[in-house]
Amino acid sequence: MSLIELKDVARHYQLGDIDVPALDGVSLAIQAGEFVAIMGQSGSGKSTLMNVLGCLDNPTRGQFLIGGTDASTLGPDQLAALRRERFGFIFQRYHLLPHLDARANAALPAVYAGAGASARGERARALLQRLGLGERLHHRPNELSGGQQQRVSIARALMNGGQIILADEPTGALDSASGAEMLRLLKELNGRGHTIILVTHDAAVAAHVRRVIELKDGKVVADNGTPAGHVPPGELPSDAPPVQGGGWLRRTQVQWREAVATAWLALKGNRLRTALSMLGISIGIASVVSIVALTTAARSSIEKDVGSMMSGRLPFWAGNPSLPPGVQPKPFRPNEIDSLRALEGVRGITLNRQMQLTARYQSRDATVQAVAGDVNTLKGRKLKIVQGRYFGSMDFEAHSQVLVLDEKARDALFKKGQSPLGQVVLLQLGGGQAAGQVPAPPSTALPFTVIGIAATDGGAISFSGGTSQLYLPHTTFARKLEPRADVWSFDVNLDNAVPPNQVREHIVHRLKALHGREDFSSFNAEEEFRKFKQITSAMAAVFAGVAAISLLVGGVGVMNIMLVSVSERTREIGIRMAVGARQGDVRLQFLVEAVVLCCLGGLVGVLLSWLAAQGLNAAQKQVEVVVSWGALGVAFAVSSLVGLVFGTLPARRAAALSPVDALARE
Repeated sequence: MSLIELKDVARHYQLGDIDVPALDGVSLAIQAGEFVAIMGQSGSGKSTLMNVLGCLDNPTRGQFLIGGTDASTLGPDQLAALRRERFGFIFQRYHLLPHLDARANAALPAVYAGAGASARGERARALLQRLGLGERLHHRPNELSGGQQQRVSIARALMNGGQIILADEPTGALDSASGAEMLRLLKELNGRGHTIILVTHDAAVAAHVRRVIELKDGKVVADNGTPAGHVPPGELPSDAPPVQGGGWLRRTQVQWREAVATAWLALKGNRLRTALSMLGISIGIASVVSIVALTTAARSSIEKDVGSMMSGRLPFWAGNPSLPPGVQPKPFRPNEIDSLRALEGVRGITLNRQMQLTARYQSRDATVQAVAGDVNTLKGRKLKIVQGRYFGSMDFEAHSQVLVLDEKARDALFKKGQSPLGQVVLLQLGGGQAAGQVPAPPSTALPFTVIGIAATDGGAISFSGGTSQLYLPHTTFARKLEPRADVWSFDVNLDNAVPPNQVREHIVHRLKALHGREDFSSFNAEEEFRKFKQITSAMAAVFAGVAAISLLVGGVGVMNIMLVSVSERTREIGIRMAVGARQGDVRLQFLVEAVVLCCLGGLVGVLLSWLAAQGLNAAQKQVEVVVSWGALGVAFAVSSLVGLVFGTLPARRAAALSPVDALARE
């Protein structure tokens, strides 16, 4: 059985409506171990025939058998396996990858066979040393002469065994001495059992072979046939044993390592373009991370303040819009309040008794709101003592004329830096008005001693509504300012063990029974707070979505750059396919390159967002912006996803290229 057999093979090309036959009914057989020259003038079809023989191109019709296998029926990956396992190519223009040194170029076919780095590196070194390039292993193609580059391409052809070596005008770009050396090497390889098929238009070169096949207009016009007495060699040439490829897992590992290494070299080779491409991704990632961090910090701050005001309490007040006309609401009496304290889930009740009046210290006076304070007032209003003390049991029992100022009242009555503690403040009661009551009758000023200063407990939202406030013992307030024990509003401090809705229902039921109707109002602060958090979450998502637009723009930029890269590196793609790369290998290479590019941009964007957060925290103390490790991890994952999504189209386009078309492009 012949090693190669063509039966009525034709290859036609369509140029618009014109059908151009490059090969037209070629039939021939080549035995293993032959040294064959294919001759013909330009346009005779010899290069097309070589492409079909090397599984770089598919015939339009006919059968092409290699070792009894019909290659014309095989798919792209099966043809790649044939090229990888049986063929070695020597091109007129060498077709070496410029960013790889001599050893890496020679070892390239073994990459796609799944050989490990050490094994293929040792094999390449041995081949190059045998070809006289032992001192040039780490030189790149631009550092080698034409003859040296052609010897590197021979080493590459032999890397996986090279049972069949296809040489396309191997002496065309060489001087006479290098050309003679090339022919000597080809004869030597043929003597070792390699089948050599040489394409040339030079009769002097063809004179060195044993069989000449001449083409004209796509047809075989002369063929002196297999030499008489030709004895095919063994199944494999007697050359050094080829590198043994690994299994599926090993091959996958090698492909991933090669893809990452190639991506890194390609990005390094175009530093400016890489930097500009990374810039778009960096800005997008930095925008998303920064805005998410900023909105998260703002949400946390606002929700903390709102939560401190709303969580854990149920406000009740007299009055209901649904009351019939002319019906007046009733205030809440002490016995009603006491009955509510006994309900399950009620931790305490803060009575809201307050009055607007004038406070005076020396020559300063201010309109303030006097609030009746009990043991729960500070906690219920989210306040804390920052200077002095709060009321004790003796103050309540003795109806002491003492008070606690908030910071606004302190700043209104006292000079900056002056301590209010122990000072006497006069409260002018004339014209004062209690909440829900008629103005109080005129009275004289009463002296009160300042015993403490209260401030909000870490929140920016207060209960004062911007009015200066001072707090008196509720017993003193009832005796000196407003003797009525009834109140018009109160806050229920909740026990977290009982659902707020359940507590509210019990209180409403109890008050309706006591008042005879629902002449009061309330709201579930916990429920309102949950709604508030939903709104802030939605707003944060909107801001993040706006920021993600820049990331989308960056991804489009990466896709555009990768499409340009595919166009610029078409010949490289053809070389890789010629030495055995599958479509999946090419697709993986460009996809990994896009992901690496976006990951690098993502790292820069993450760094920029972290620096921005540190700068913002250093410039202000109101809101602490924290870029968490989780956010950084998500940002890095998103940048990888952007590379995966926007690198898919360029990678698919690269993988879809025909090897013969890719090699023909400059």
